[in-house]
Amino acid sequence: MELVRAEKALSEAGFGAQAARFLALVVLAGGVFVREFAARWVGDDDGRRARTQRFVDVDVSAAWRRAFARDKGLVTQRMRSGVIHHCSGKALYRALGAENSRYRRPLDPSDWPRILERVLKVWAVLASPAWPWLFSIDAQVALAESLGVPRAAIPRRAYGMGRGKQEVFFPDRPLMAYAGDRLVVVRPHVDDDLADNTAALRTWWRHYRPFIEALAGAGVSVSLRVVRSGARPGDPAVDGLVASWKAEDAAVEAVRDIWFSRQELRRLEGGHPPVVSAYGGADKAAARHRAIADRLAERRAGLAPGVADAEVWQAEGLPETW
Repeated sequence: MELVRAEKALSEAGFGAQAARFLALVVLAGGVFVREFAARWVGDDDGRRARTQRFVDVDVSAAWRRAFARDKGLVTQRMRSGVIHHCSGKALYRALGAENSRYRRPLDPSDWPRILERVLKVWAVLASPAWPWLFSIDAQVALAESLGVPRAAIPRRAYGMGRGKQEVFFPDRPLMAYAGDRLVVVRPHVDDDLADNTAALRTWWRHYRPFIEALAGAGVSVSLRVVRSGARPGDPAVDGLVASWKAEDAAVEAVRDIWFSRQELRRLEGGHPPVVSAYGGADKAAARHRAIADRLAERRAGLAPGVADAEVWQAEGLPETW
């Protein structure tokens, strides 16, 4: 597993367990992070506190310089109103077996949408670090082939012409997590991209639909996670993608109902006294939990073959102006 090998390599290089896991997730998912992500990782409610500063400066950056003397550690760049920490050291990537990763390339502030895409992907893996992530295209293609998905059904893009023509699978470099009979696909969404978001998402769905249908034939269901900045209002283009994720004739309300129901389930599963009290006591809260679970099962049964559910993740912790 990529993450296990990366963590082991960093631990052997001298990083602490917490820093090794954090840095491995960041480097494999996008190579960039913001201070607020580090604060959430170490459990610091206020990212300005010394605890976060020590983690970034000592546990990550200083340990990096000690382990890989030729690397200068983190590269800090100001982008718009936020500061991004970029992991670009060649020796570190070589130790992780990713020396040629495109995430090492210097950040160009003018390519803001692509940078934010990477930030959103890193947020997703840090929010769910225990998921069995497949970071590399090779790992994702290998999984598809092991499940019997034909190569023609895998999203791909051709580059070049004639003899120099080359096909690249999963050209948008999605994040995926696979466990048992469920595959999770993470799709970052940047709503201030210069491209037409509605057309771009529609095209994305058209490219991924054969892949999802092929997985359905292999008995695997696919869940979609659209990750976007929590500081921004909703985007109709995302609603359109979520609607397209379902069967052609299914009601649009099905996926929305699943999303809101899951939020309510999370509140109930916490068992927090104020929540239980608001529902009228433990018995009524438990009854409501059962009713929602039954409704979710009914709603999911009406979705397209192979489609488990779709959810919009709001990336918390980004500066308000992002």
